[in-house]
Amino acid sequence: MAPSPDAGAPAWFPATVAAAARRGTATDADLTSGHAWEGLLDHLHRVGDVLRSQRAPSGLAEQAAGYRHLLVLLALGIDEALRPSNPAEPHFAPANVDNVLKWGMDCPDAAYTGCGLLPGASYRVRGNRGTVRYLGFQVMSGIESSANVVADDLDIAADGSFELLLSPEKPEQRPGNWMPTFERASSLVVRQFFYDWNSEDPARLEIECLEPNAGHRDAEAPSAAAVARQLLALGEFVESSIEFWLDIEDGGRAQGLNMFREPAALTQMGAAVENVSVWGSWQLGPDEALLIEVEPPDALYWSVALGNHWWETIDYASHQSSLNGHQAVVDDDGVFRAVVSHVDPGVANWLDTAGQGQGPMIFRWLRASAAPVPAARVVAVSDIDGALPSGTMRVGPRERQATIARRRAGVRRRFCR
Repeated sequence: MAPSPDAGAPAWFPATVAAAARRGTATDADLTSGHAWEGLLDHLHRVGDVLRSQRAPSGLAEQAAGYRHLLVLLALGIDEALRPSNPAEPHFAPANVDNVLKWGMDCPDAAYTGCGLLPGASYRVRGNRGTVRYLGFQVMSGIESSANVVADDLDIAADGSFELLLSPEKPEQRPGNWMPTFERASSLVVRQFFYDWNSEDPARLEIECLEPNAGHRDAEAPSAAAVARQLLALGEFVESSIEFWLDIEDGGRAQGLNMFREPAALTQMGAAVENVSVWGSWQLGPDEALLIEVEPPDALYWSVALGNHWWETIDYASHQSSLNGHQAVVDDDGVFRAVVSHVDPGVANWLDTAGQGQGPMIFRWLRASAAPVPAARVVAVSDIDGALPSGTMRVGPRERQATIARRRAGVRRRFCR
């Protein structure tokens, strides 16, 4: 989710667009002849064919979300092309994935930041811990996780300040916080997961490169060949990303609908090792609801979120399409029960589909004592009350409106756009 340079990244990963300026075989002539531009359009034409094929849902809401997702992918790729980073003079830049540009079922509670790293180089991170529920640092090699550190394991001063050294070897005579880098290290990803969106303060962080010979690189106007390569990479990214996440969703749906699968820590796809996910595919008719039940384990953080067919998290500012361990209501018997439905059933733990008919659903268990697989069953909307315990917390329209207003305020507080 966060910025990551190119080392080993596949075409479906956004950072390949930025990396294309330094890679590839396109020449100046590919730009001036229009070949690169036509190549971009060819990719987009093929993606349009995918959206009109049997692989895509035919419902109007899903079609609208699909074409809108093409705009999101273009925006992500263009942002990568226009905002290059210098790992010799790094800074923590907000990731292009946020509450507007959604990709790969990003976490609704997260703010992602990061920066590029020089392979094998040393860096120092300074900052203040803040009060955010979870603060994690992750060294990446392409899209694979190489090292993880959770801020709660660091030595932090009473005022929240701390330093963290990143280097290939731990200095023998230097006490303090440390995490390893490697010869294939390409980026540092920072994840902040908020429980109470309206009160937790984000960490304040800065980073410096400790290599005396890293040097300063002045920004140069991209060459014609570099622009040609990025145009072609942009088209390839849009097409590859659509195909990749459709393959993931198709594979999941083939295993069964309205159910969850076995837990996995997908470090090979960029997930932090302490973040175990359990996901499934949901699909509901207009008069159907999905009842989800699970006993949450002891965890630093946990959450559940709905997505649309294109692996975008459903708008979590204007809809209660996600819940975390702070927002959720756990019943007296220790069970979390949620209702996924198209209309508000009047229960506190409603997960709003926002008009979408199908998509992925994900539980995240972070530093948890277990990673339970939730039970799920489809019930008729008219049978929801009978399927829930009598003590289930109920909410009325005014309380729901107030909840959504707090969610919007929390999202605006977290993001600057």
